[in-house]
Amino acid sequence: MRARPLLRTIRLGPIDPSLLRELLLALFFLVGALAGHLCARSWDAVAQSALSGYLRDYCAVYDAGGVSASLGGCVLLYFGYTVLVFLLGFASVGVALIPALSGVFGFLTMYTVSAFVCCFGRQGAALAAGALLVRLLFTLPCFFAMAGAAWPLSTELAMLTFGRGRRSAPVLYGSRYFILFVLCVAFLTLGVFCERLLTPLLFRLAMGGLAA
Repeated sequence: MRARPLLRTIRLGPIDPSLLRELLLALFFLVGALAGHLCARSWDAVAQSALSGYLRDYCAVYDAGGVSASLGGCVLLYFGYTVLVFLLGFASVGVALIPALSGVFGFLTMYTVSAFVCCFGRQGAALAAGALLVRLLFTLPCFFAMAGAAWPLSTELAMLTFGRGRRSAPVLYGSRYFILFVLCVAFLTLGVFCERLLTPLLFRLAMGGLAA
């Protein structure tokens, strides 16, 4: 008799839309990562051999000190996704392109990791970590934070564009959106300096384990 009143008092609260968006973006990232892994594994023996030769040559040149990430390349790698998703927040097509961009991010990241693993085995995971770890520590949080803020704005723009929200108020971009972008830019700028300082050390450390 007392079970029913108790069950009635237990009600699930409404799902936080921002949390749902973040989960969906993470899902697209994971789906892209899975596709990248499968794509790297699906190459035939000739392509695998060519990729292995390229990565081994790259590691050899890197070990000799002939490879250094240019400042322009670091800026593009660090700011590309975040700036693009920020701009997509001002376009109705962002409702589709923002989750697609999350999938592309996951695909390219896992494709790189899987390529190293296919070439060097378990030690390839250490090489991939040396090459990507610092970058992902900075770019992933900024991308998901910016995407979570931009996606609902582009969704509202799409609703206005396709007629569902013609009579609703215009989409407003509050100061929080721009402050978040400025904070991401500052954080990513720090990441560029860490990339140029730490990534060569980590990669050479991983290569030392490969030689051992």
